[in-house]
Amino acid sequence: MEQAAVQQIANLAIAAQDRMPLTVDADASVAIVPDGFHMVRTESFNAKRDRFRGEYSTSAISSFVEYVAHRQAQATELQTFINAEQSLTAKTYFNLGNTTEPGHADDIASLTLKKKPEFAALERASGNKFRQQHLIDWLDDWADYIDAYGENGIIEFDKAIRALRKVKITKGSELDSQVRDYGYQASASEKLEATGTDENLPQFFMLNTESFHGLKPRALKISIRIAANDEAPAFLLRFVGEEAHTLERAEEFKELLTSNLKGIGQIYQGAFTA
Repeated sequence: MEQAAVQQIANLAIAAQDRMPLTVDADASVAIVPDGFHMVRTESFNAKRDRFRGEYSTSAISSFVEYVAHRQAQATELQTFINAEQSLTAKTYFNLGNTTEPGHADDIASLTLKKKPEFAALERASGNKFRQQHLIDWLDDWADYIDAYGENGIIEFDKAIRALRKVKITKGSELDSQVRDYGYQASASEKLEATGTDENLPQFFMLNTESFHGLKPRALKISIRIAANDEAPAFLLRFVGEEAHTLERAEEFKELLTSNLKGIGQIYQGAFTA
């Protein structure tokens, strides 16, 4: 008998043994093939999967809570991790198990809140300089969310825009003099100054936004400063109280989810990687 035939018979004999050098669950769809005796999953050939698994993803808090509540009865050791450090996310594991009986942690629901477009635009604009027309265009783009304020309170948006169009740079000169014990020194220097000839020139803006979908609306202050560096005026926008707002929305997100998921499994603050 040829050596190849002998080897094939030996392989088949080993594969047919009741005891294999591998322990798996009785309902696991696996097979040991003679070629190197590697394990192959045969689950895809069954009418049903061996067990339920998958990941549900959404950006809506209400949908996330609804799905987690619906799956609660089918879960073992349901655990939710709320992470508000970098972004506003949450992840629920339905089969994480515990240290005694660990699960596969592959039956998951994920929530990631999305920024509102107007809030993302504010973050991009904050700290940047705008030319006159660029600022007016930016304000026009987000006019539905912005209120302009002056010394006497709110200004009609159209009037605020017209006032911004009238801002111009004026040149002047000033004389610096200094009297010393034995002489007198004087020098003239040119001065650039940005002026607005309209009483409706806004001093700051308020952006009305949820920041992230699902959070409560807030009015965010945007300061405006005019820079006179050359012959054309430049405007600097700044998100006032940005760090405080970041902390506030993180706390709101955690409190909102904790309240909505109360009594549904265990809830933890932070991220978990299985």
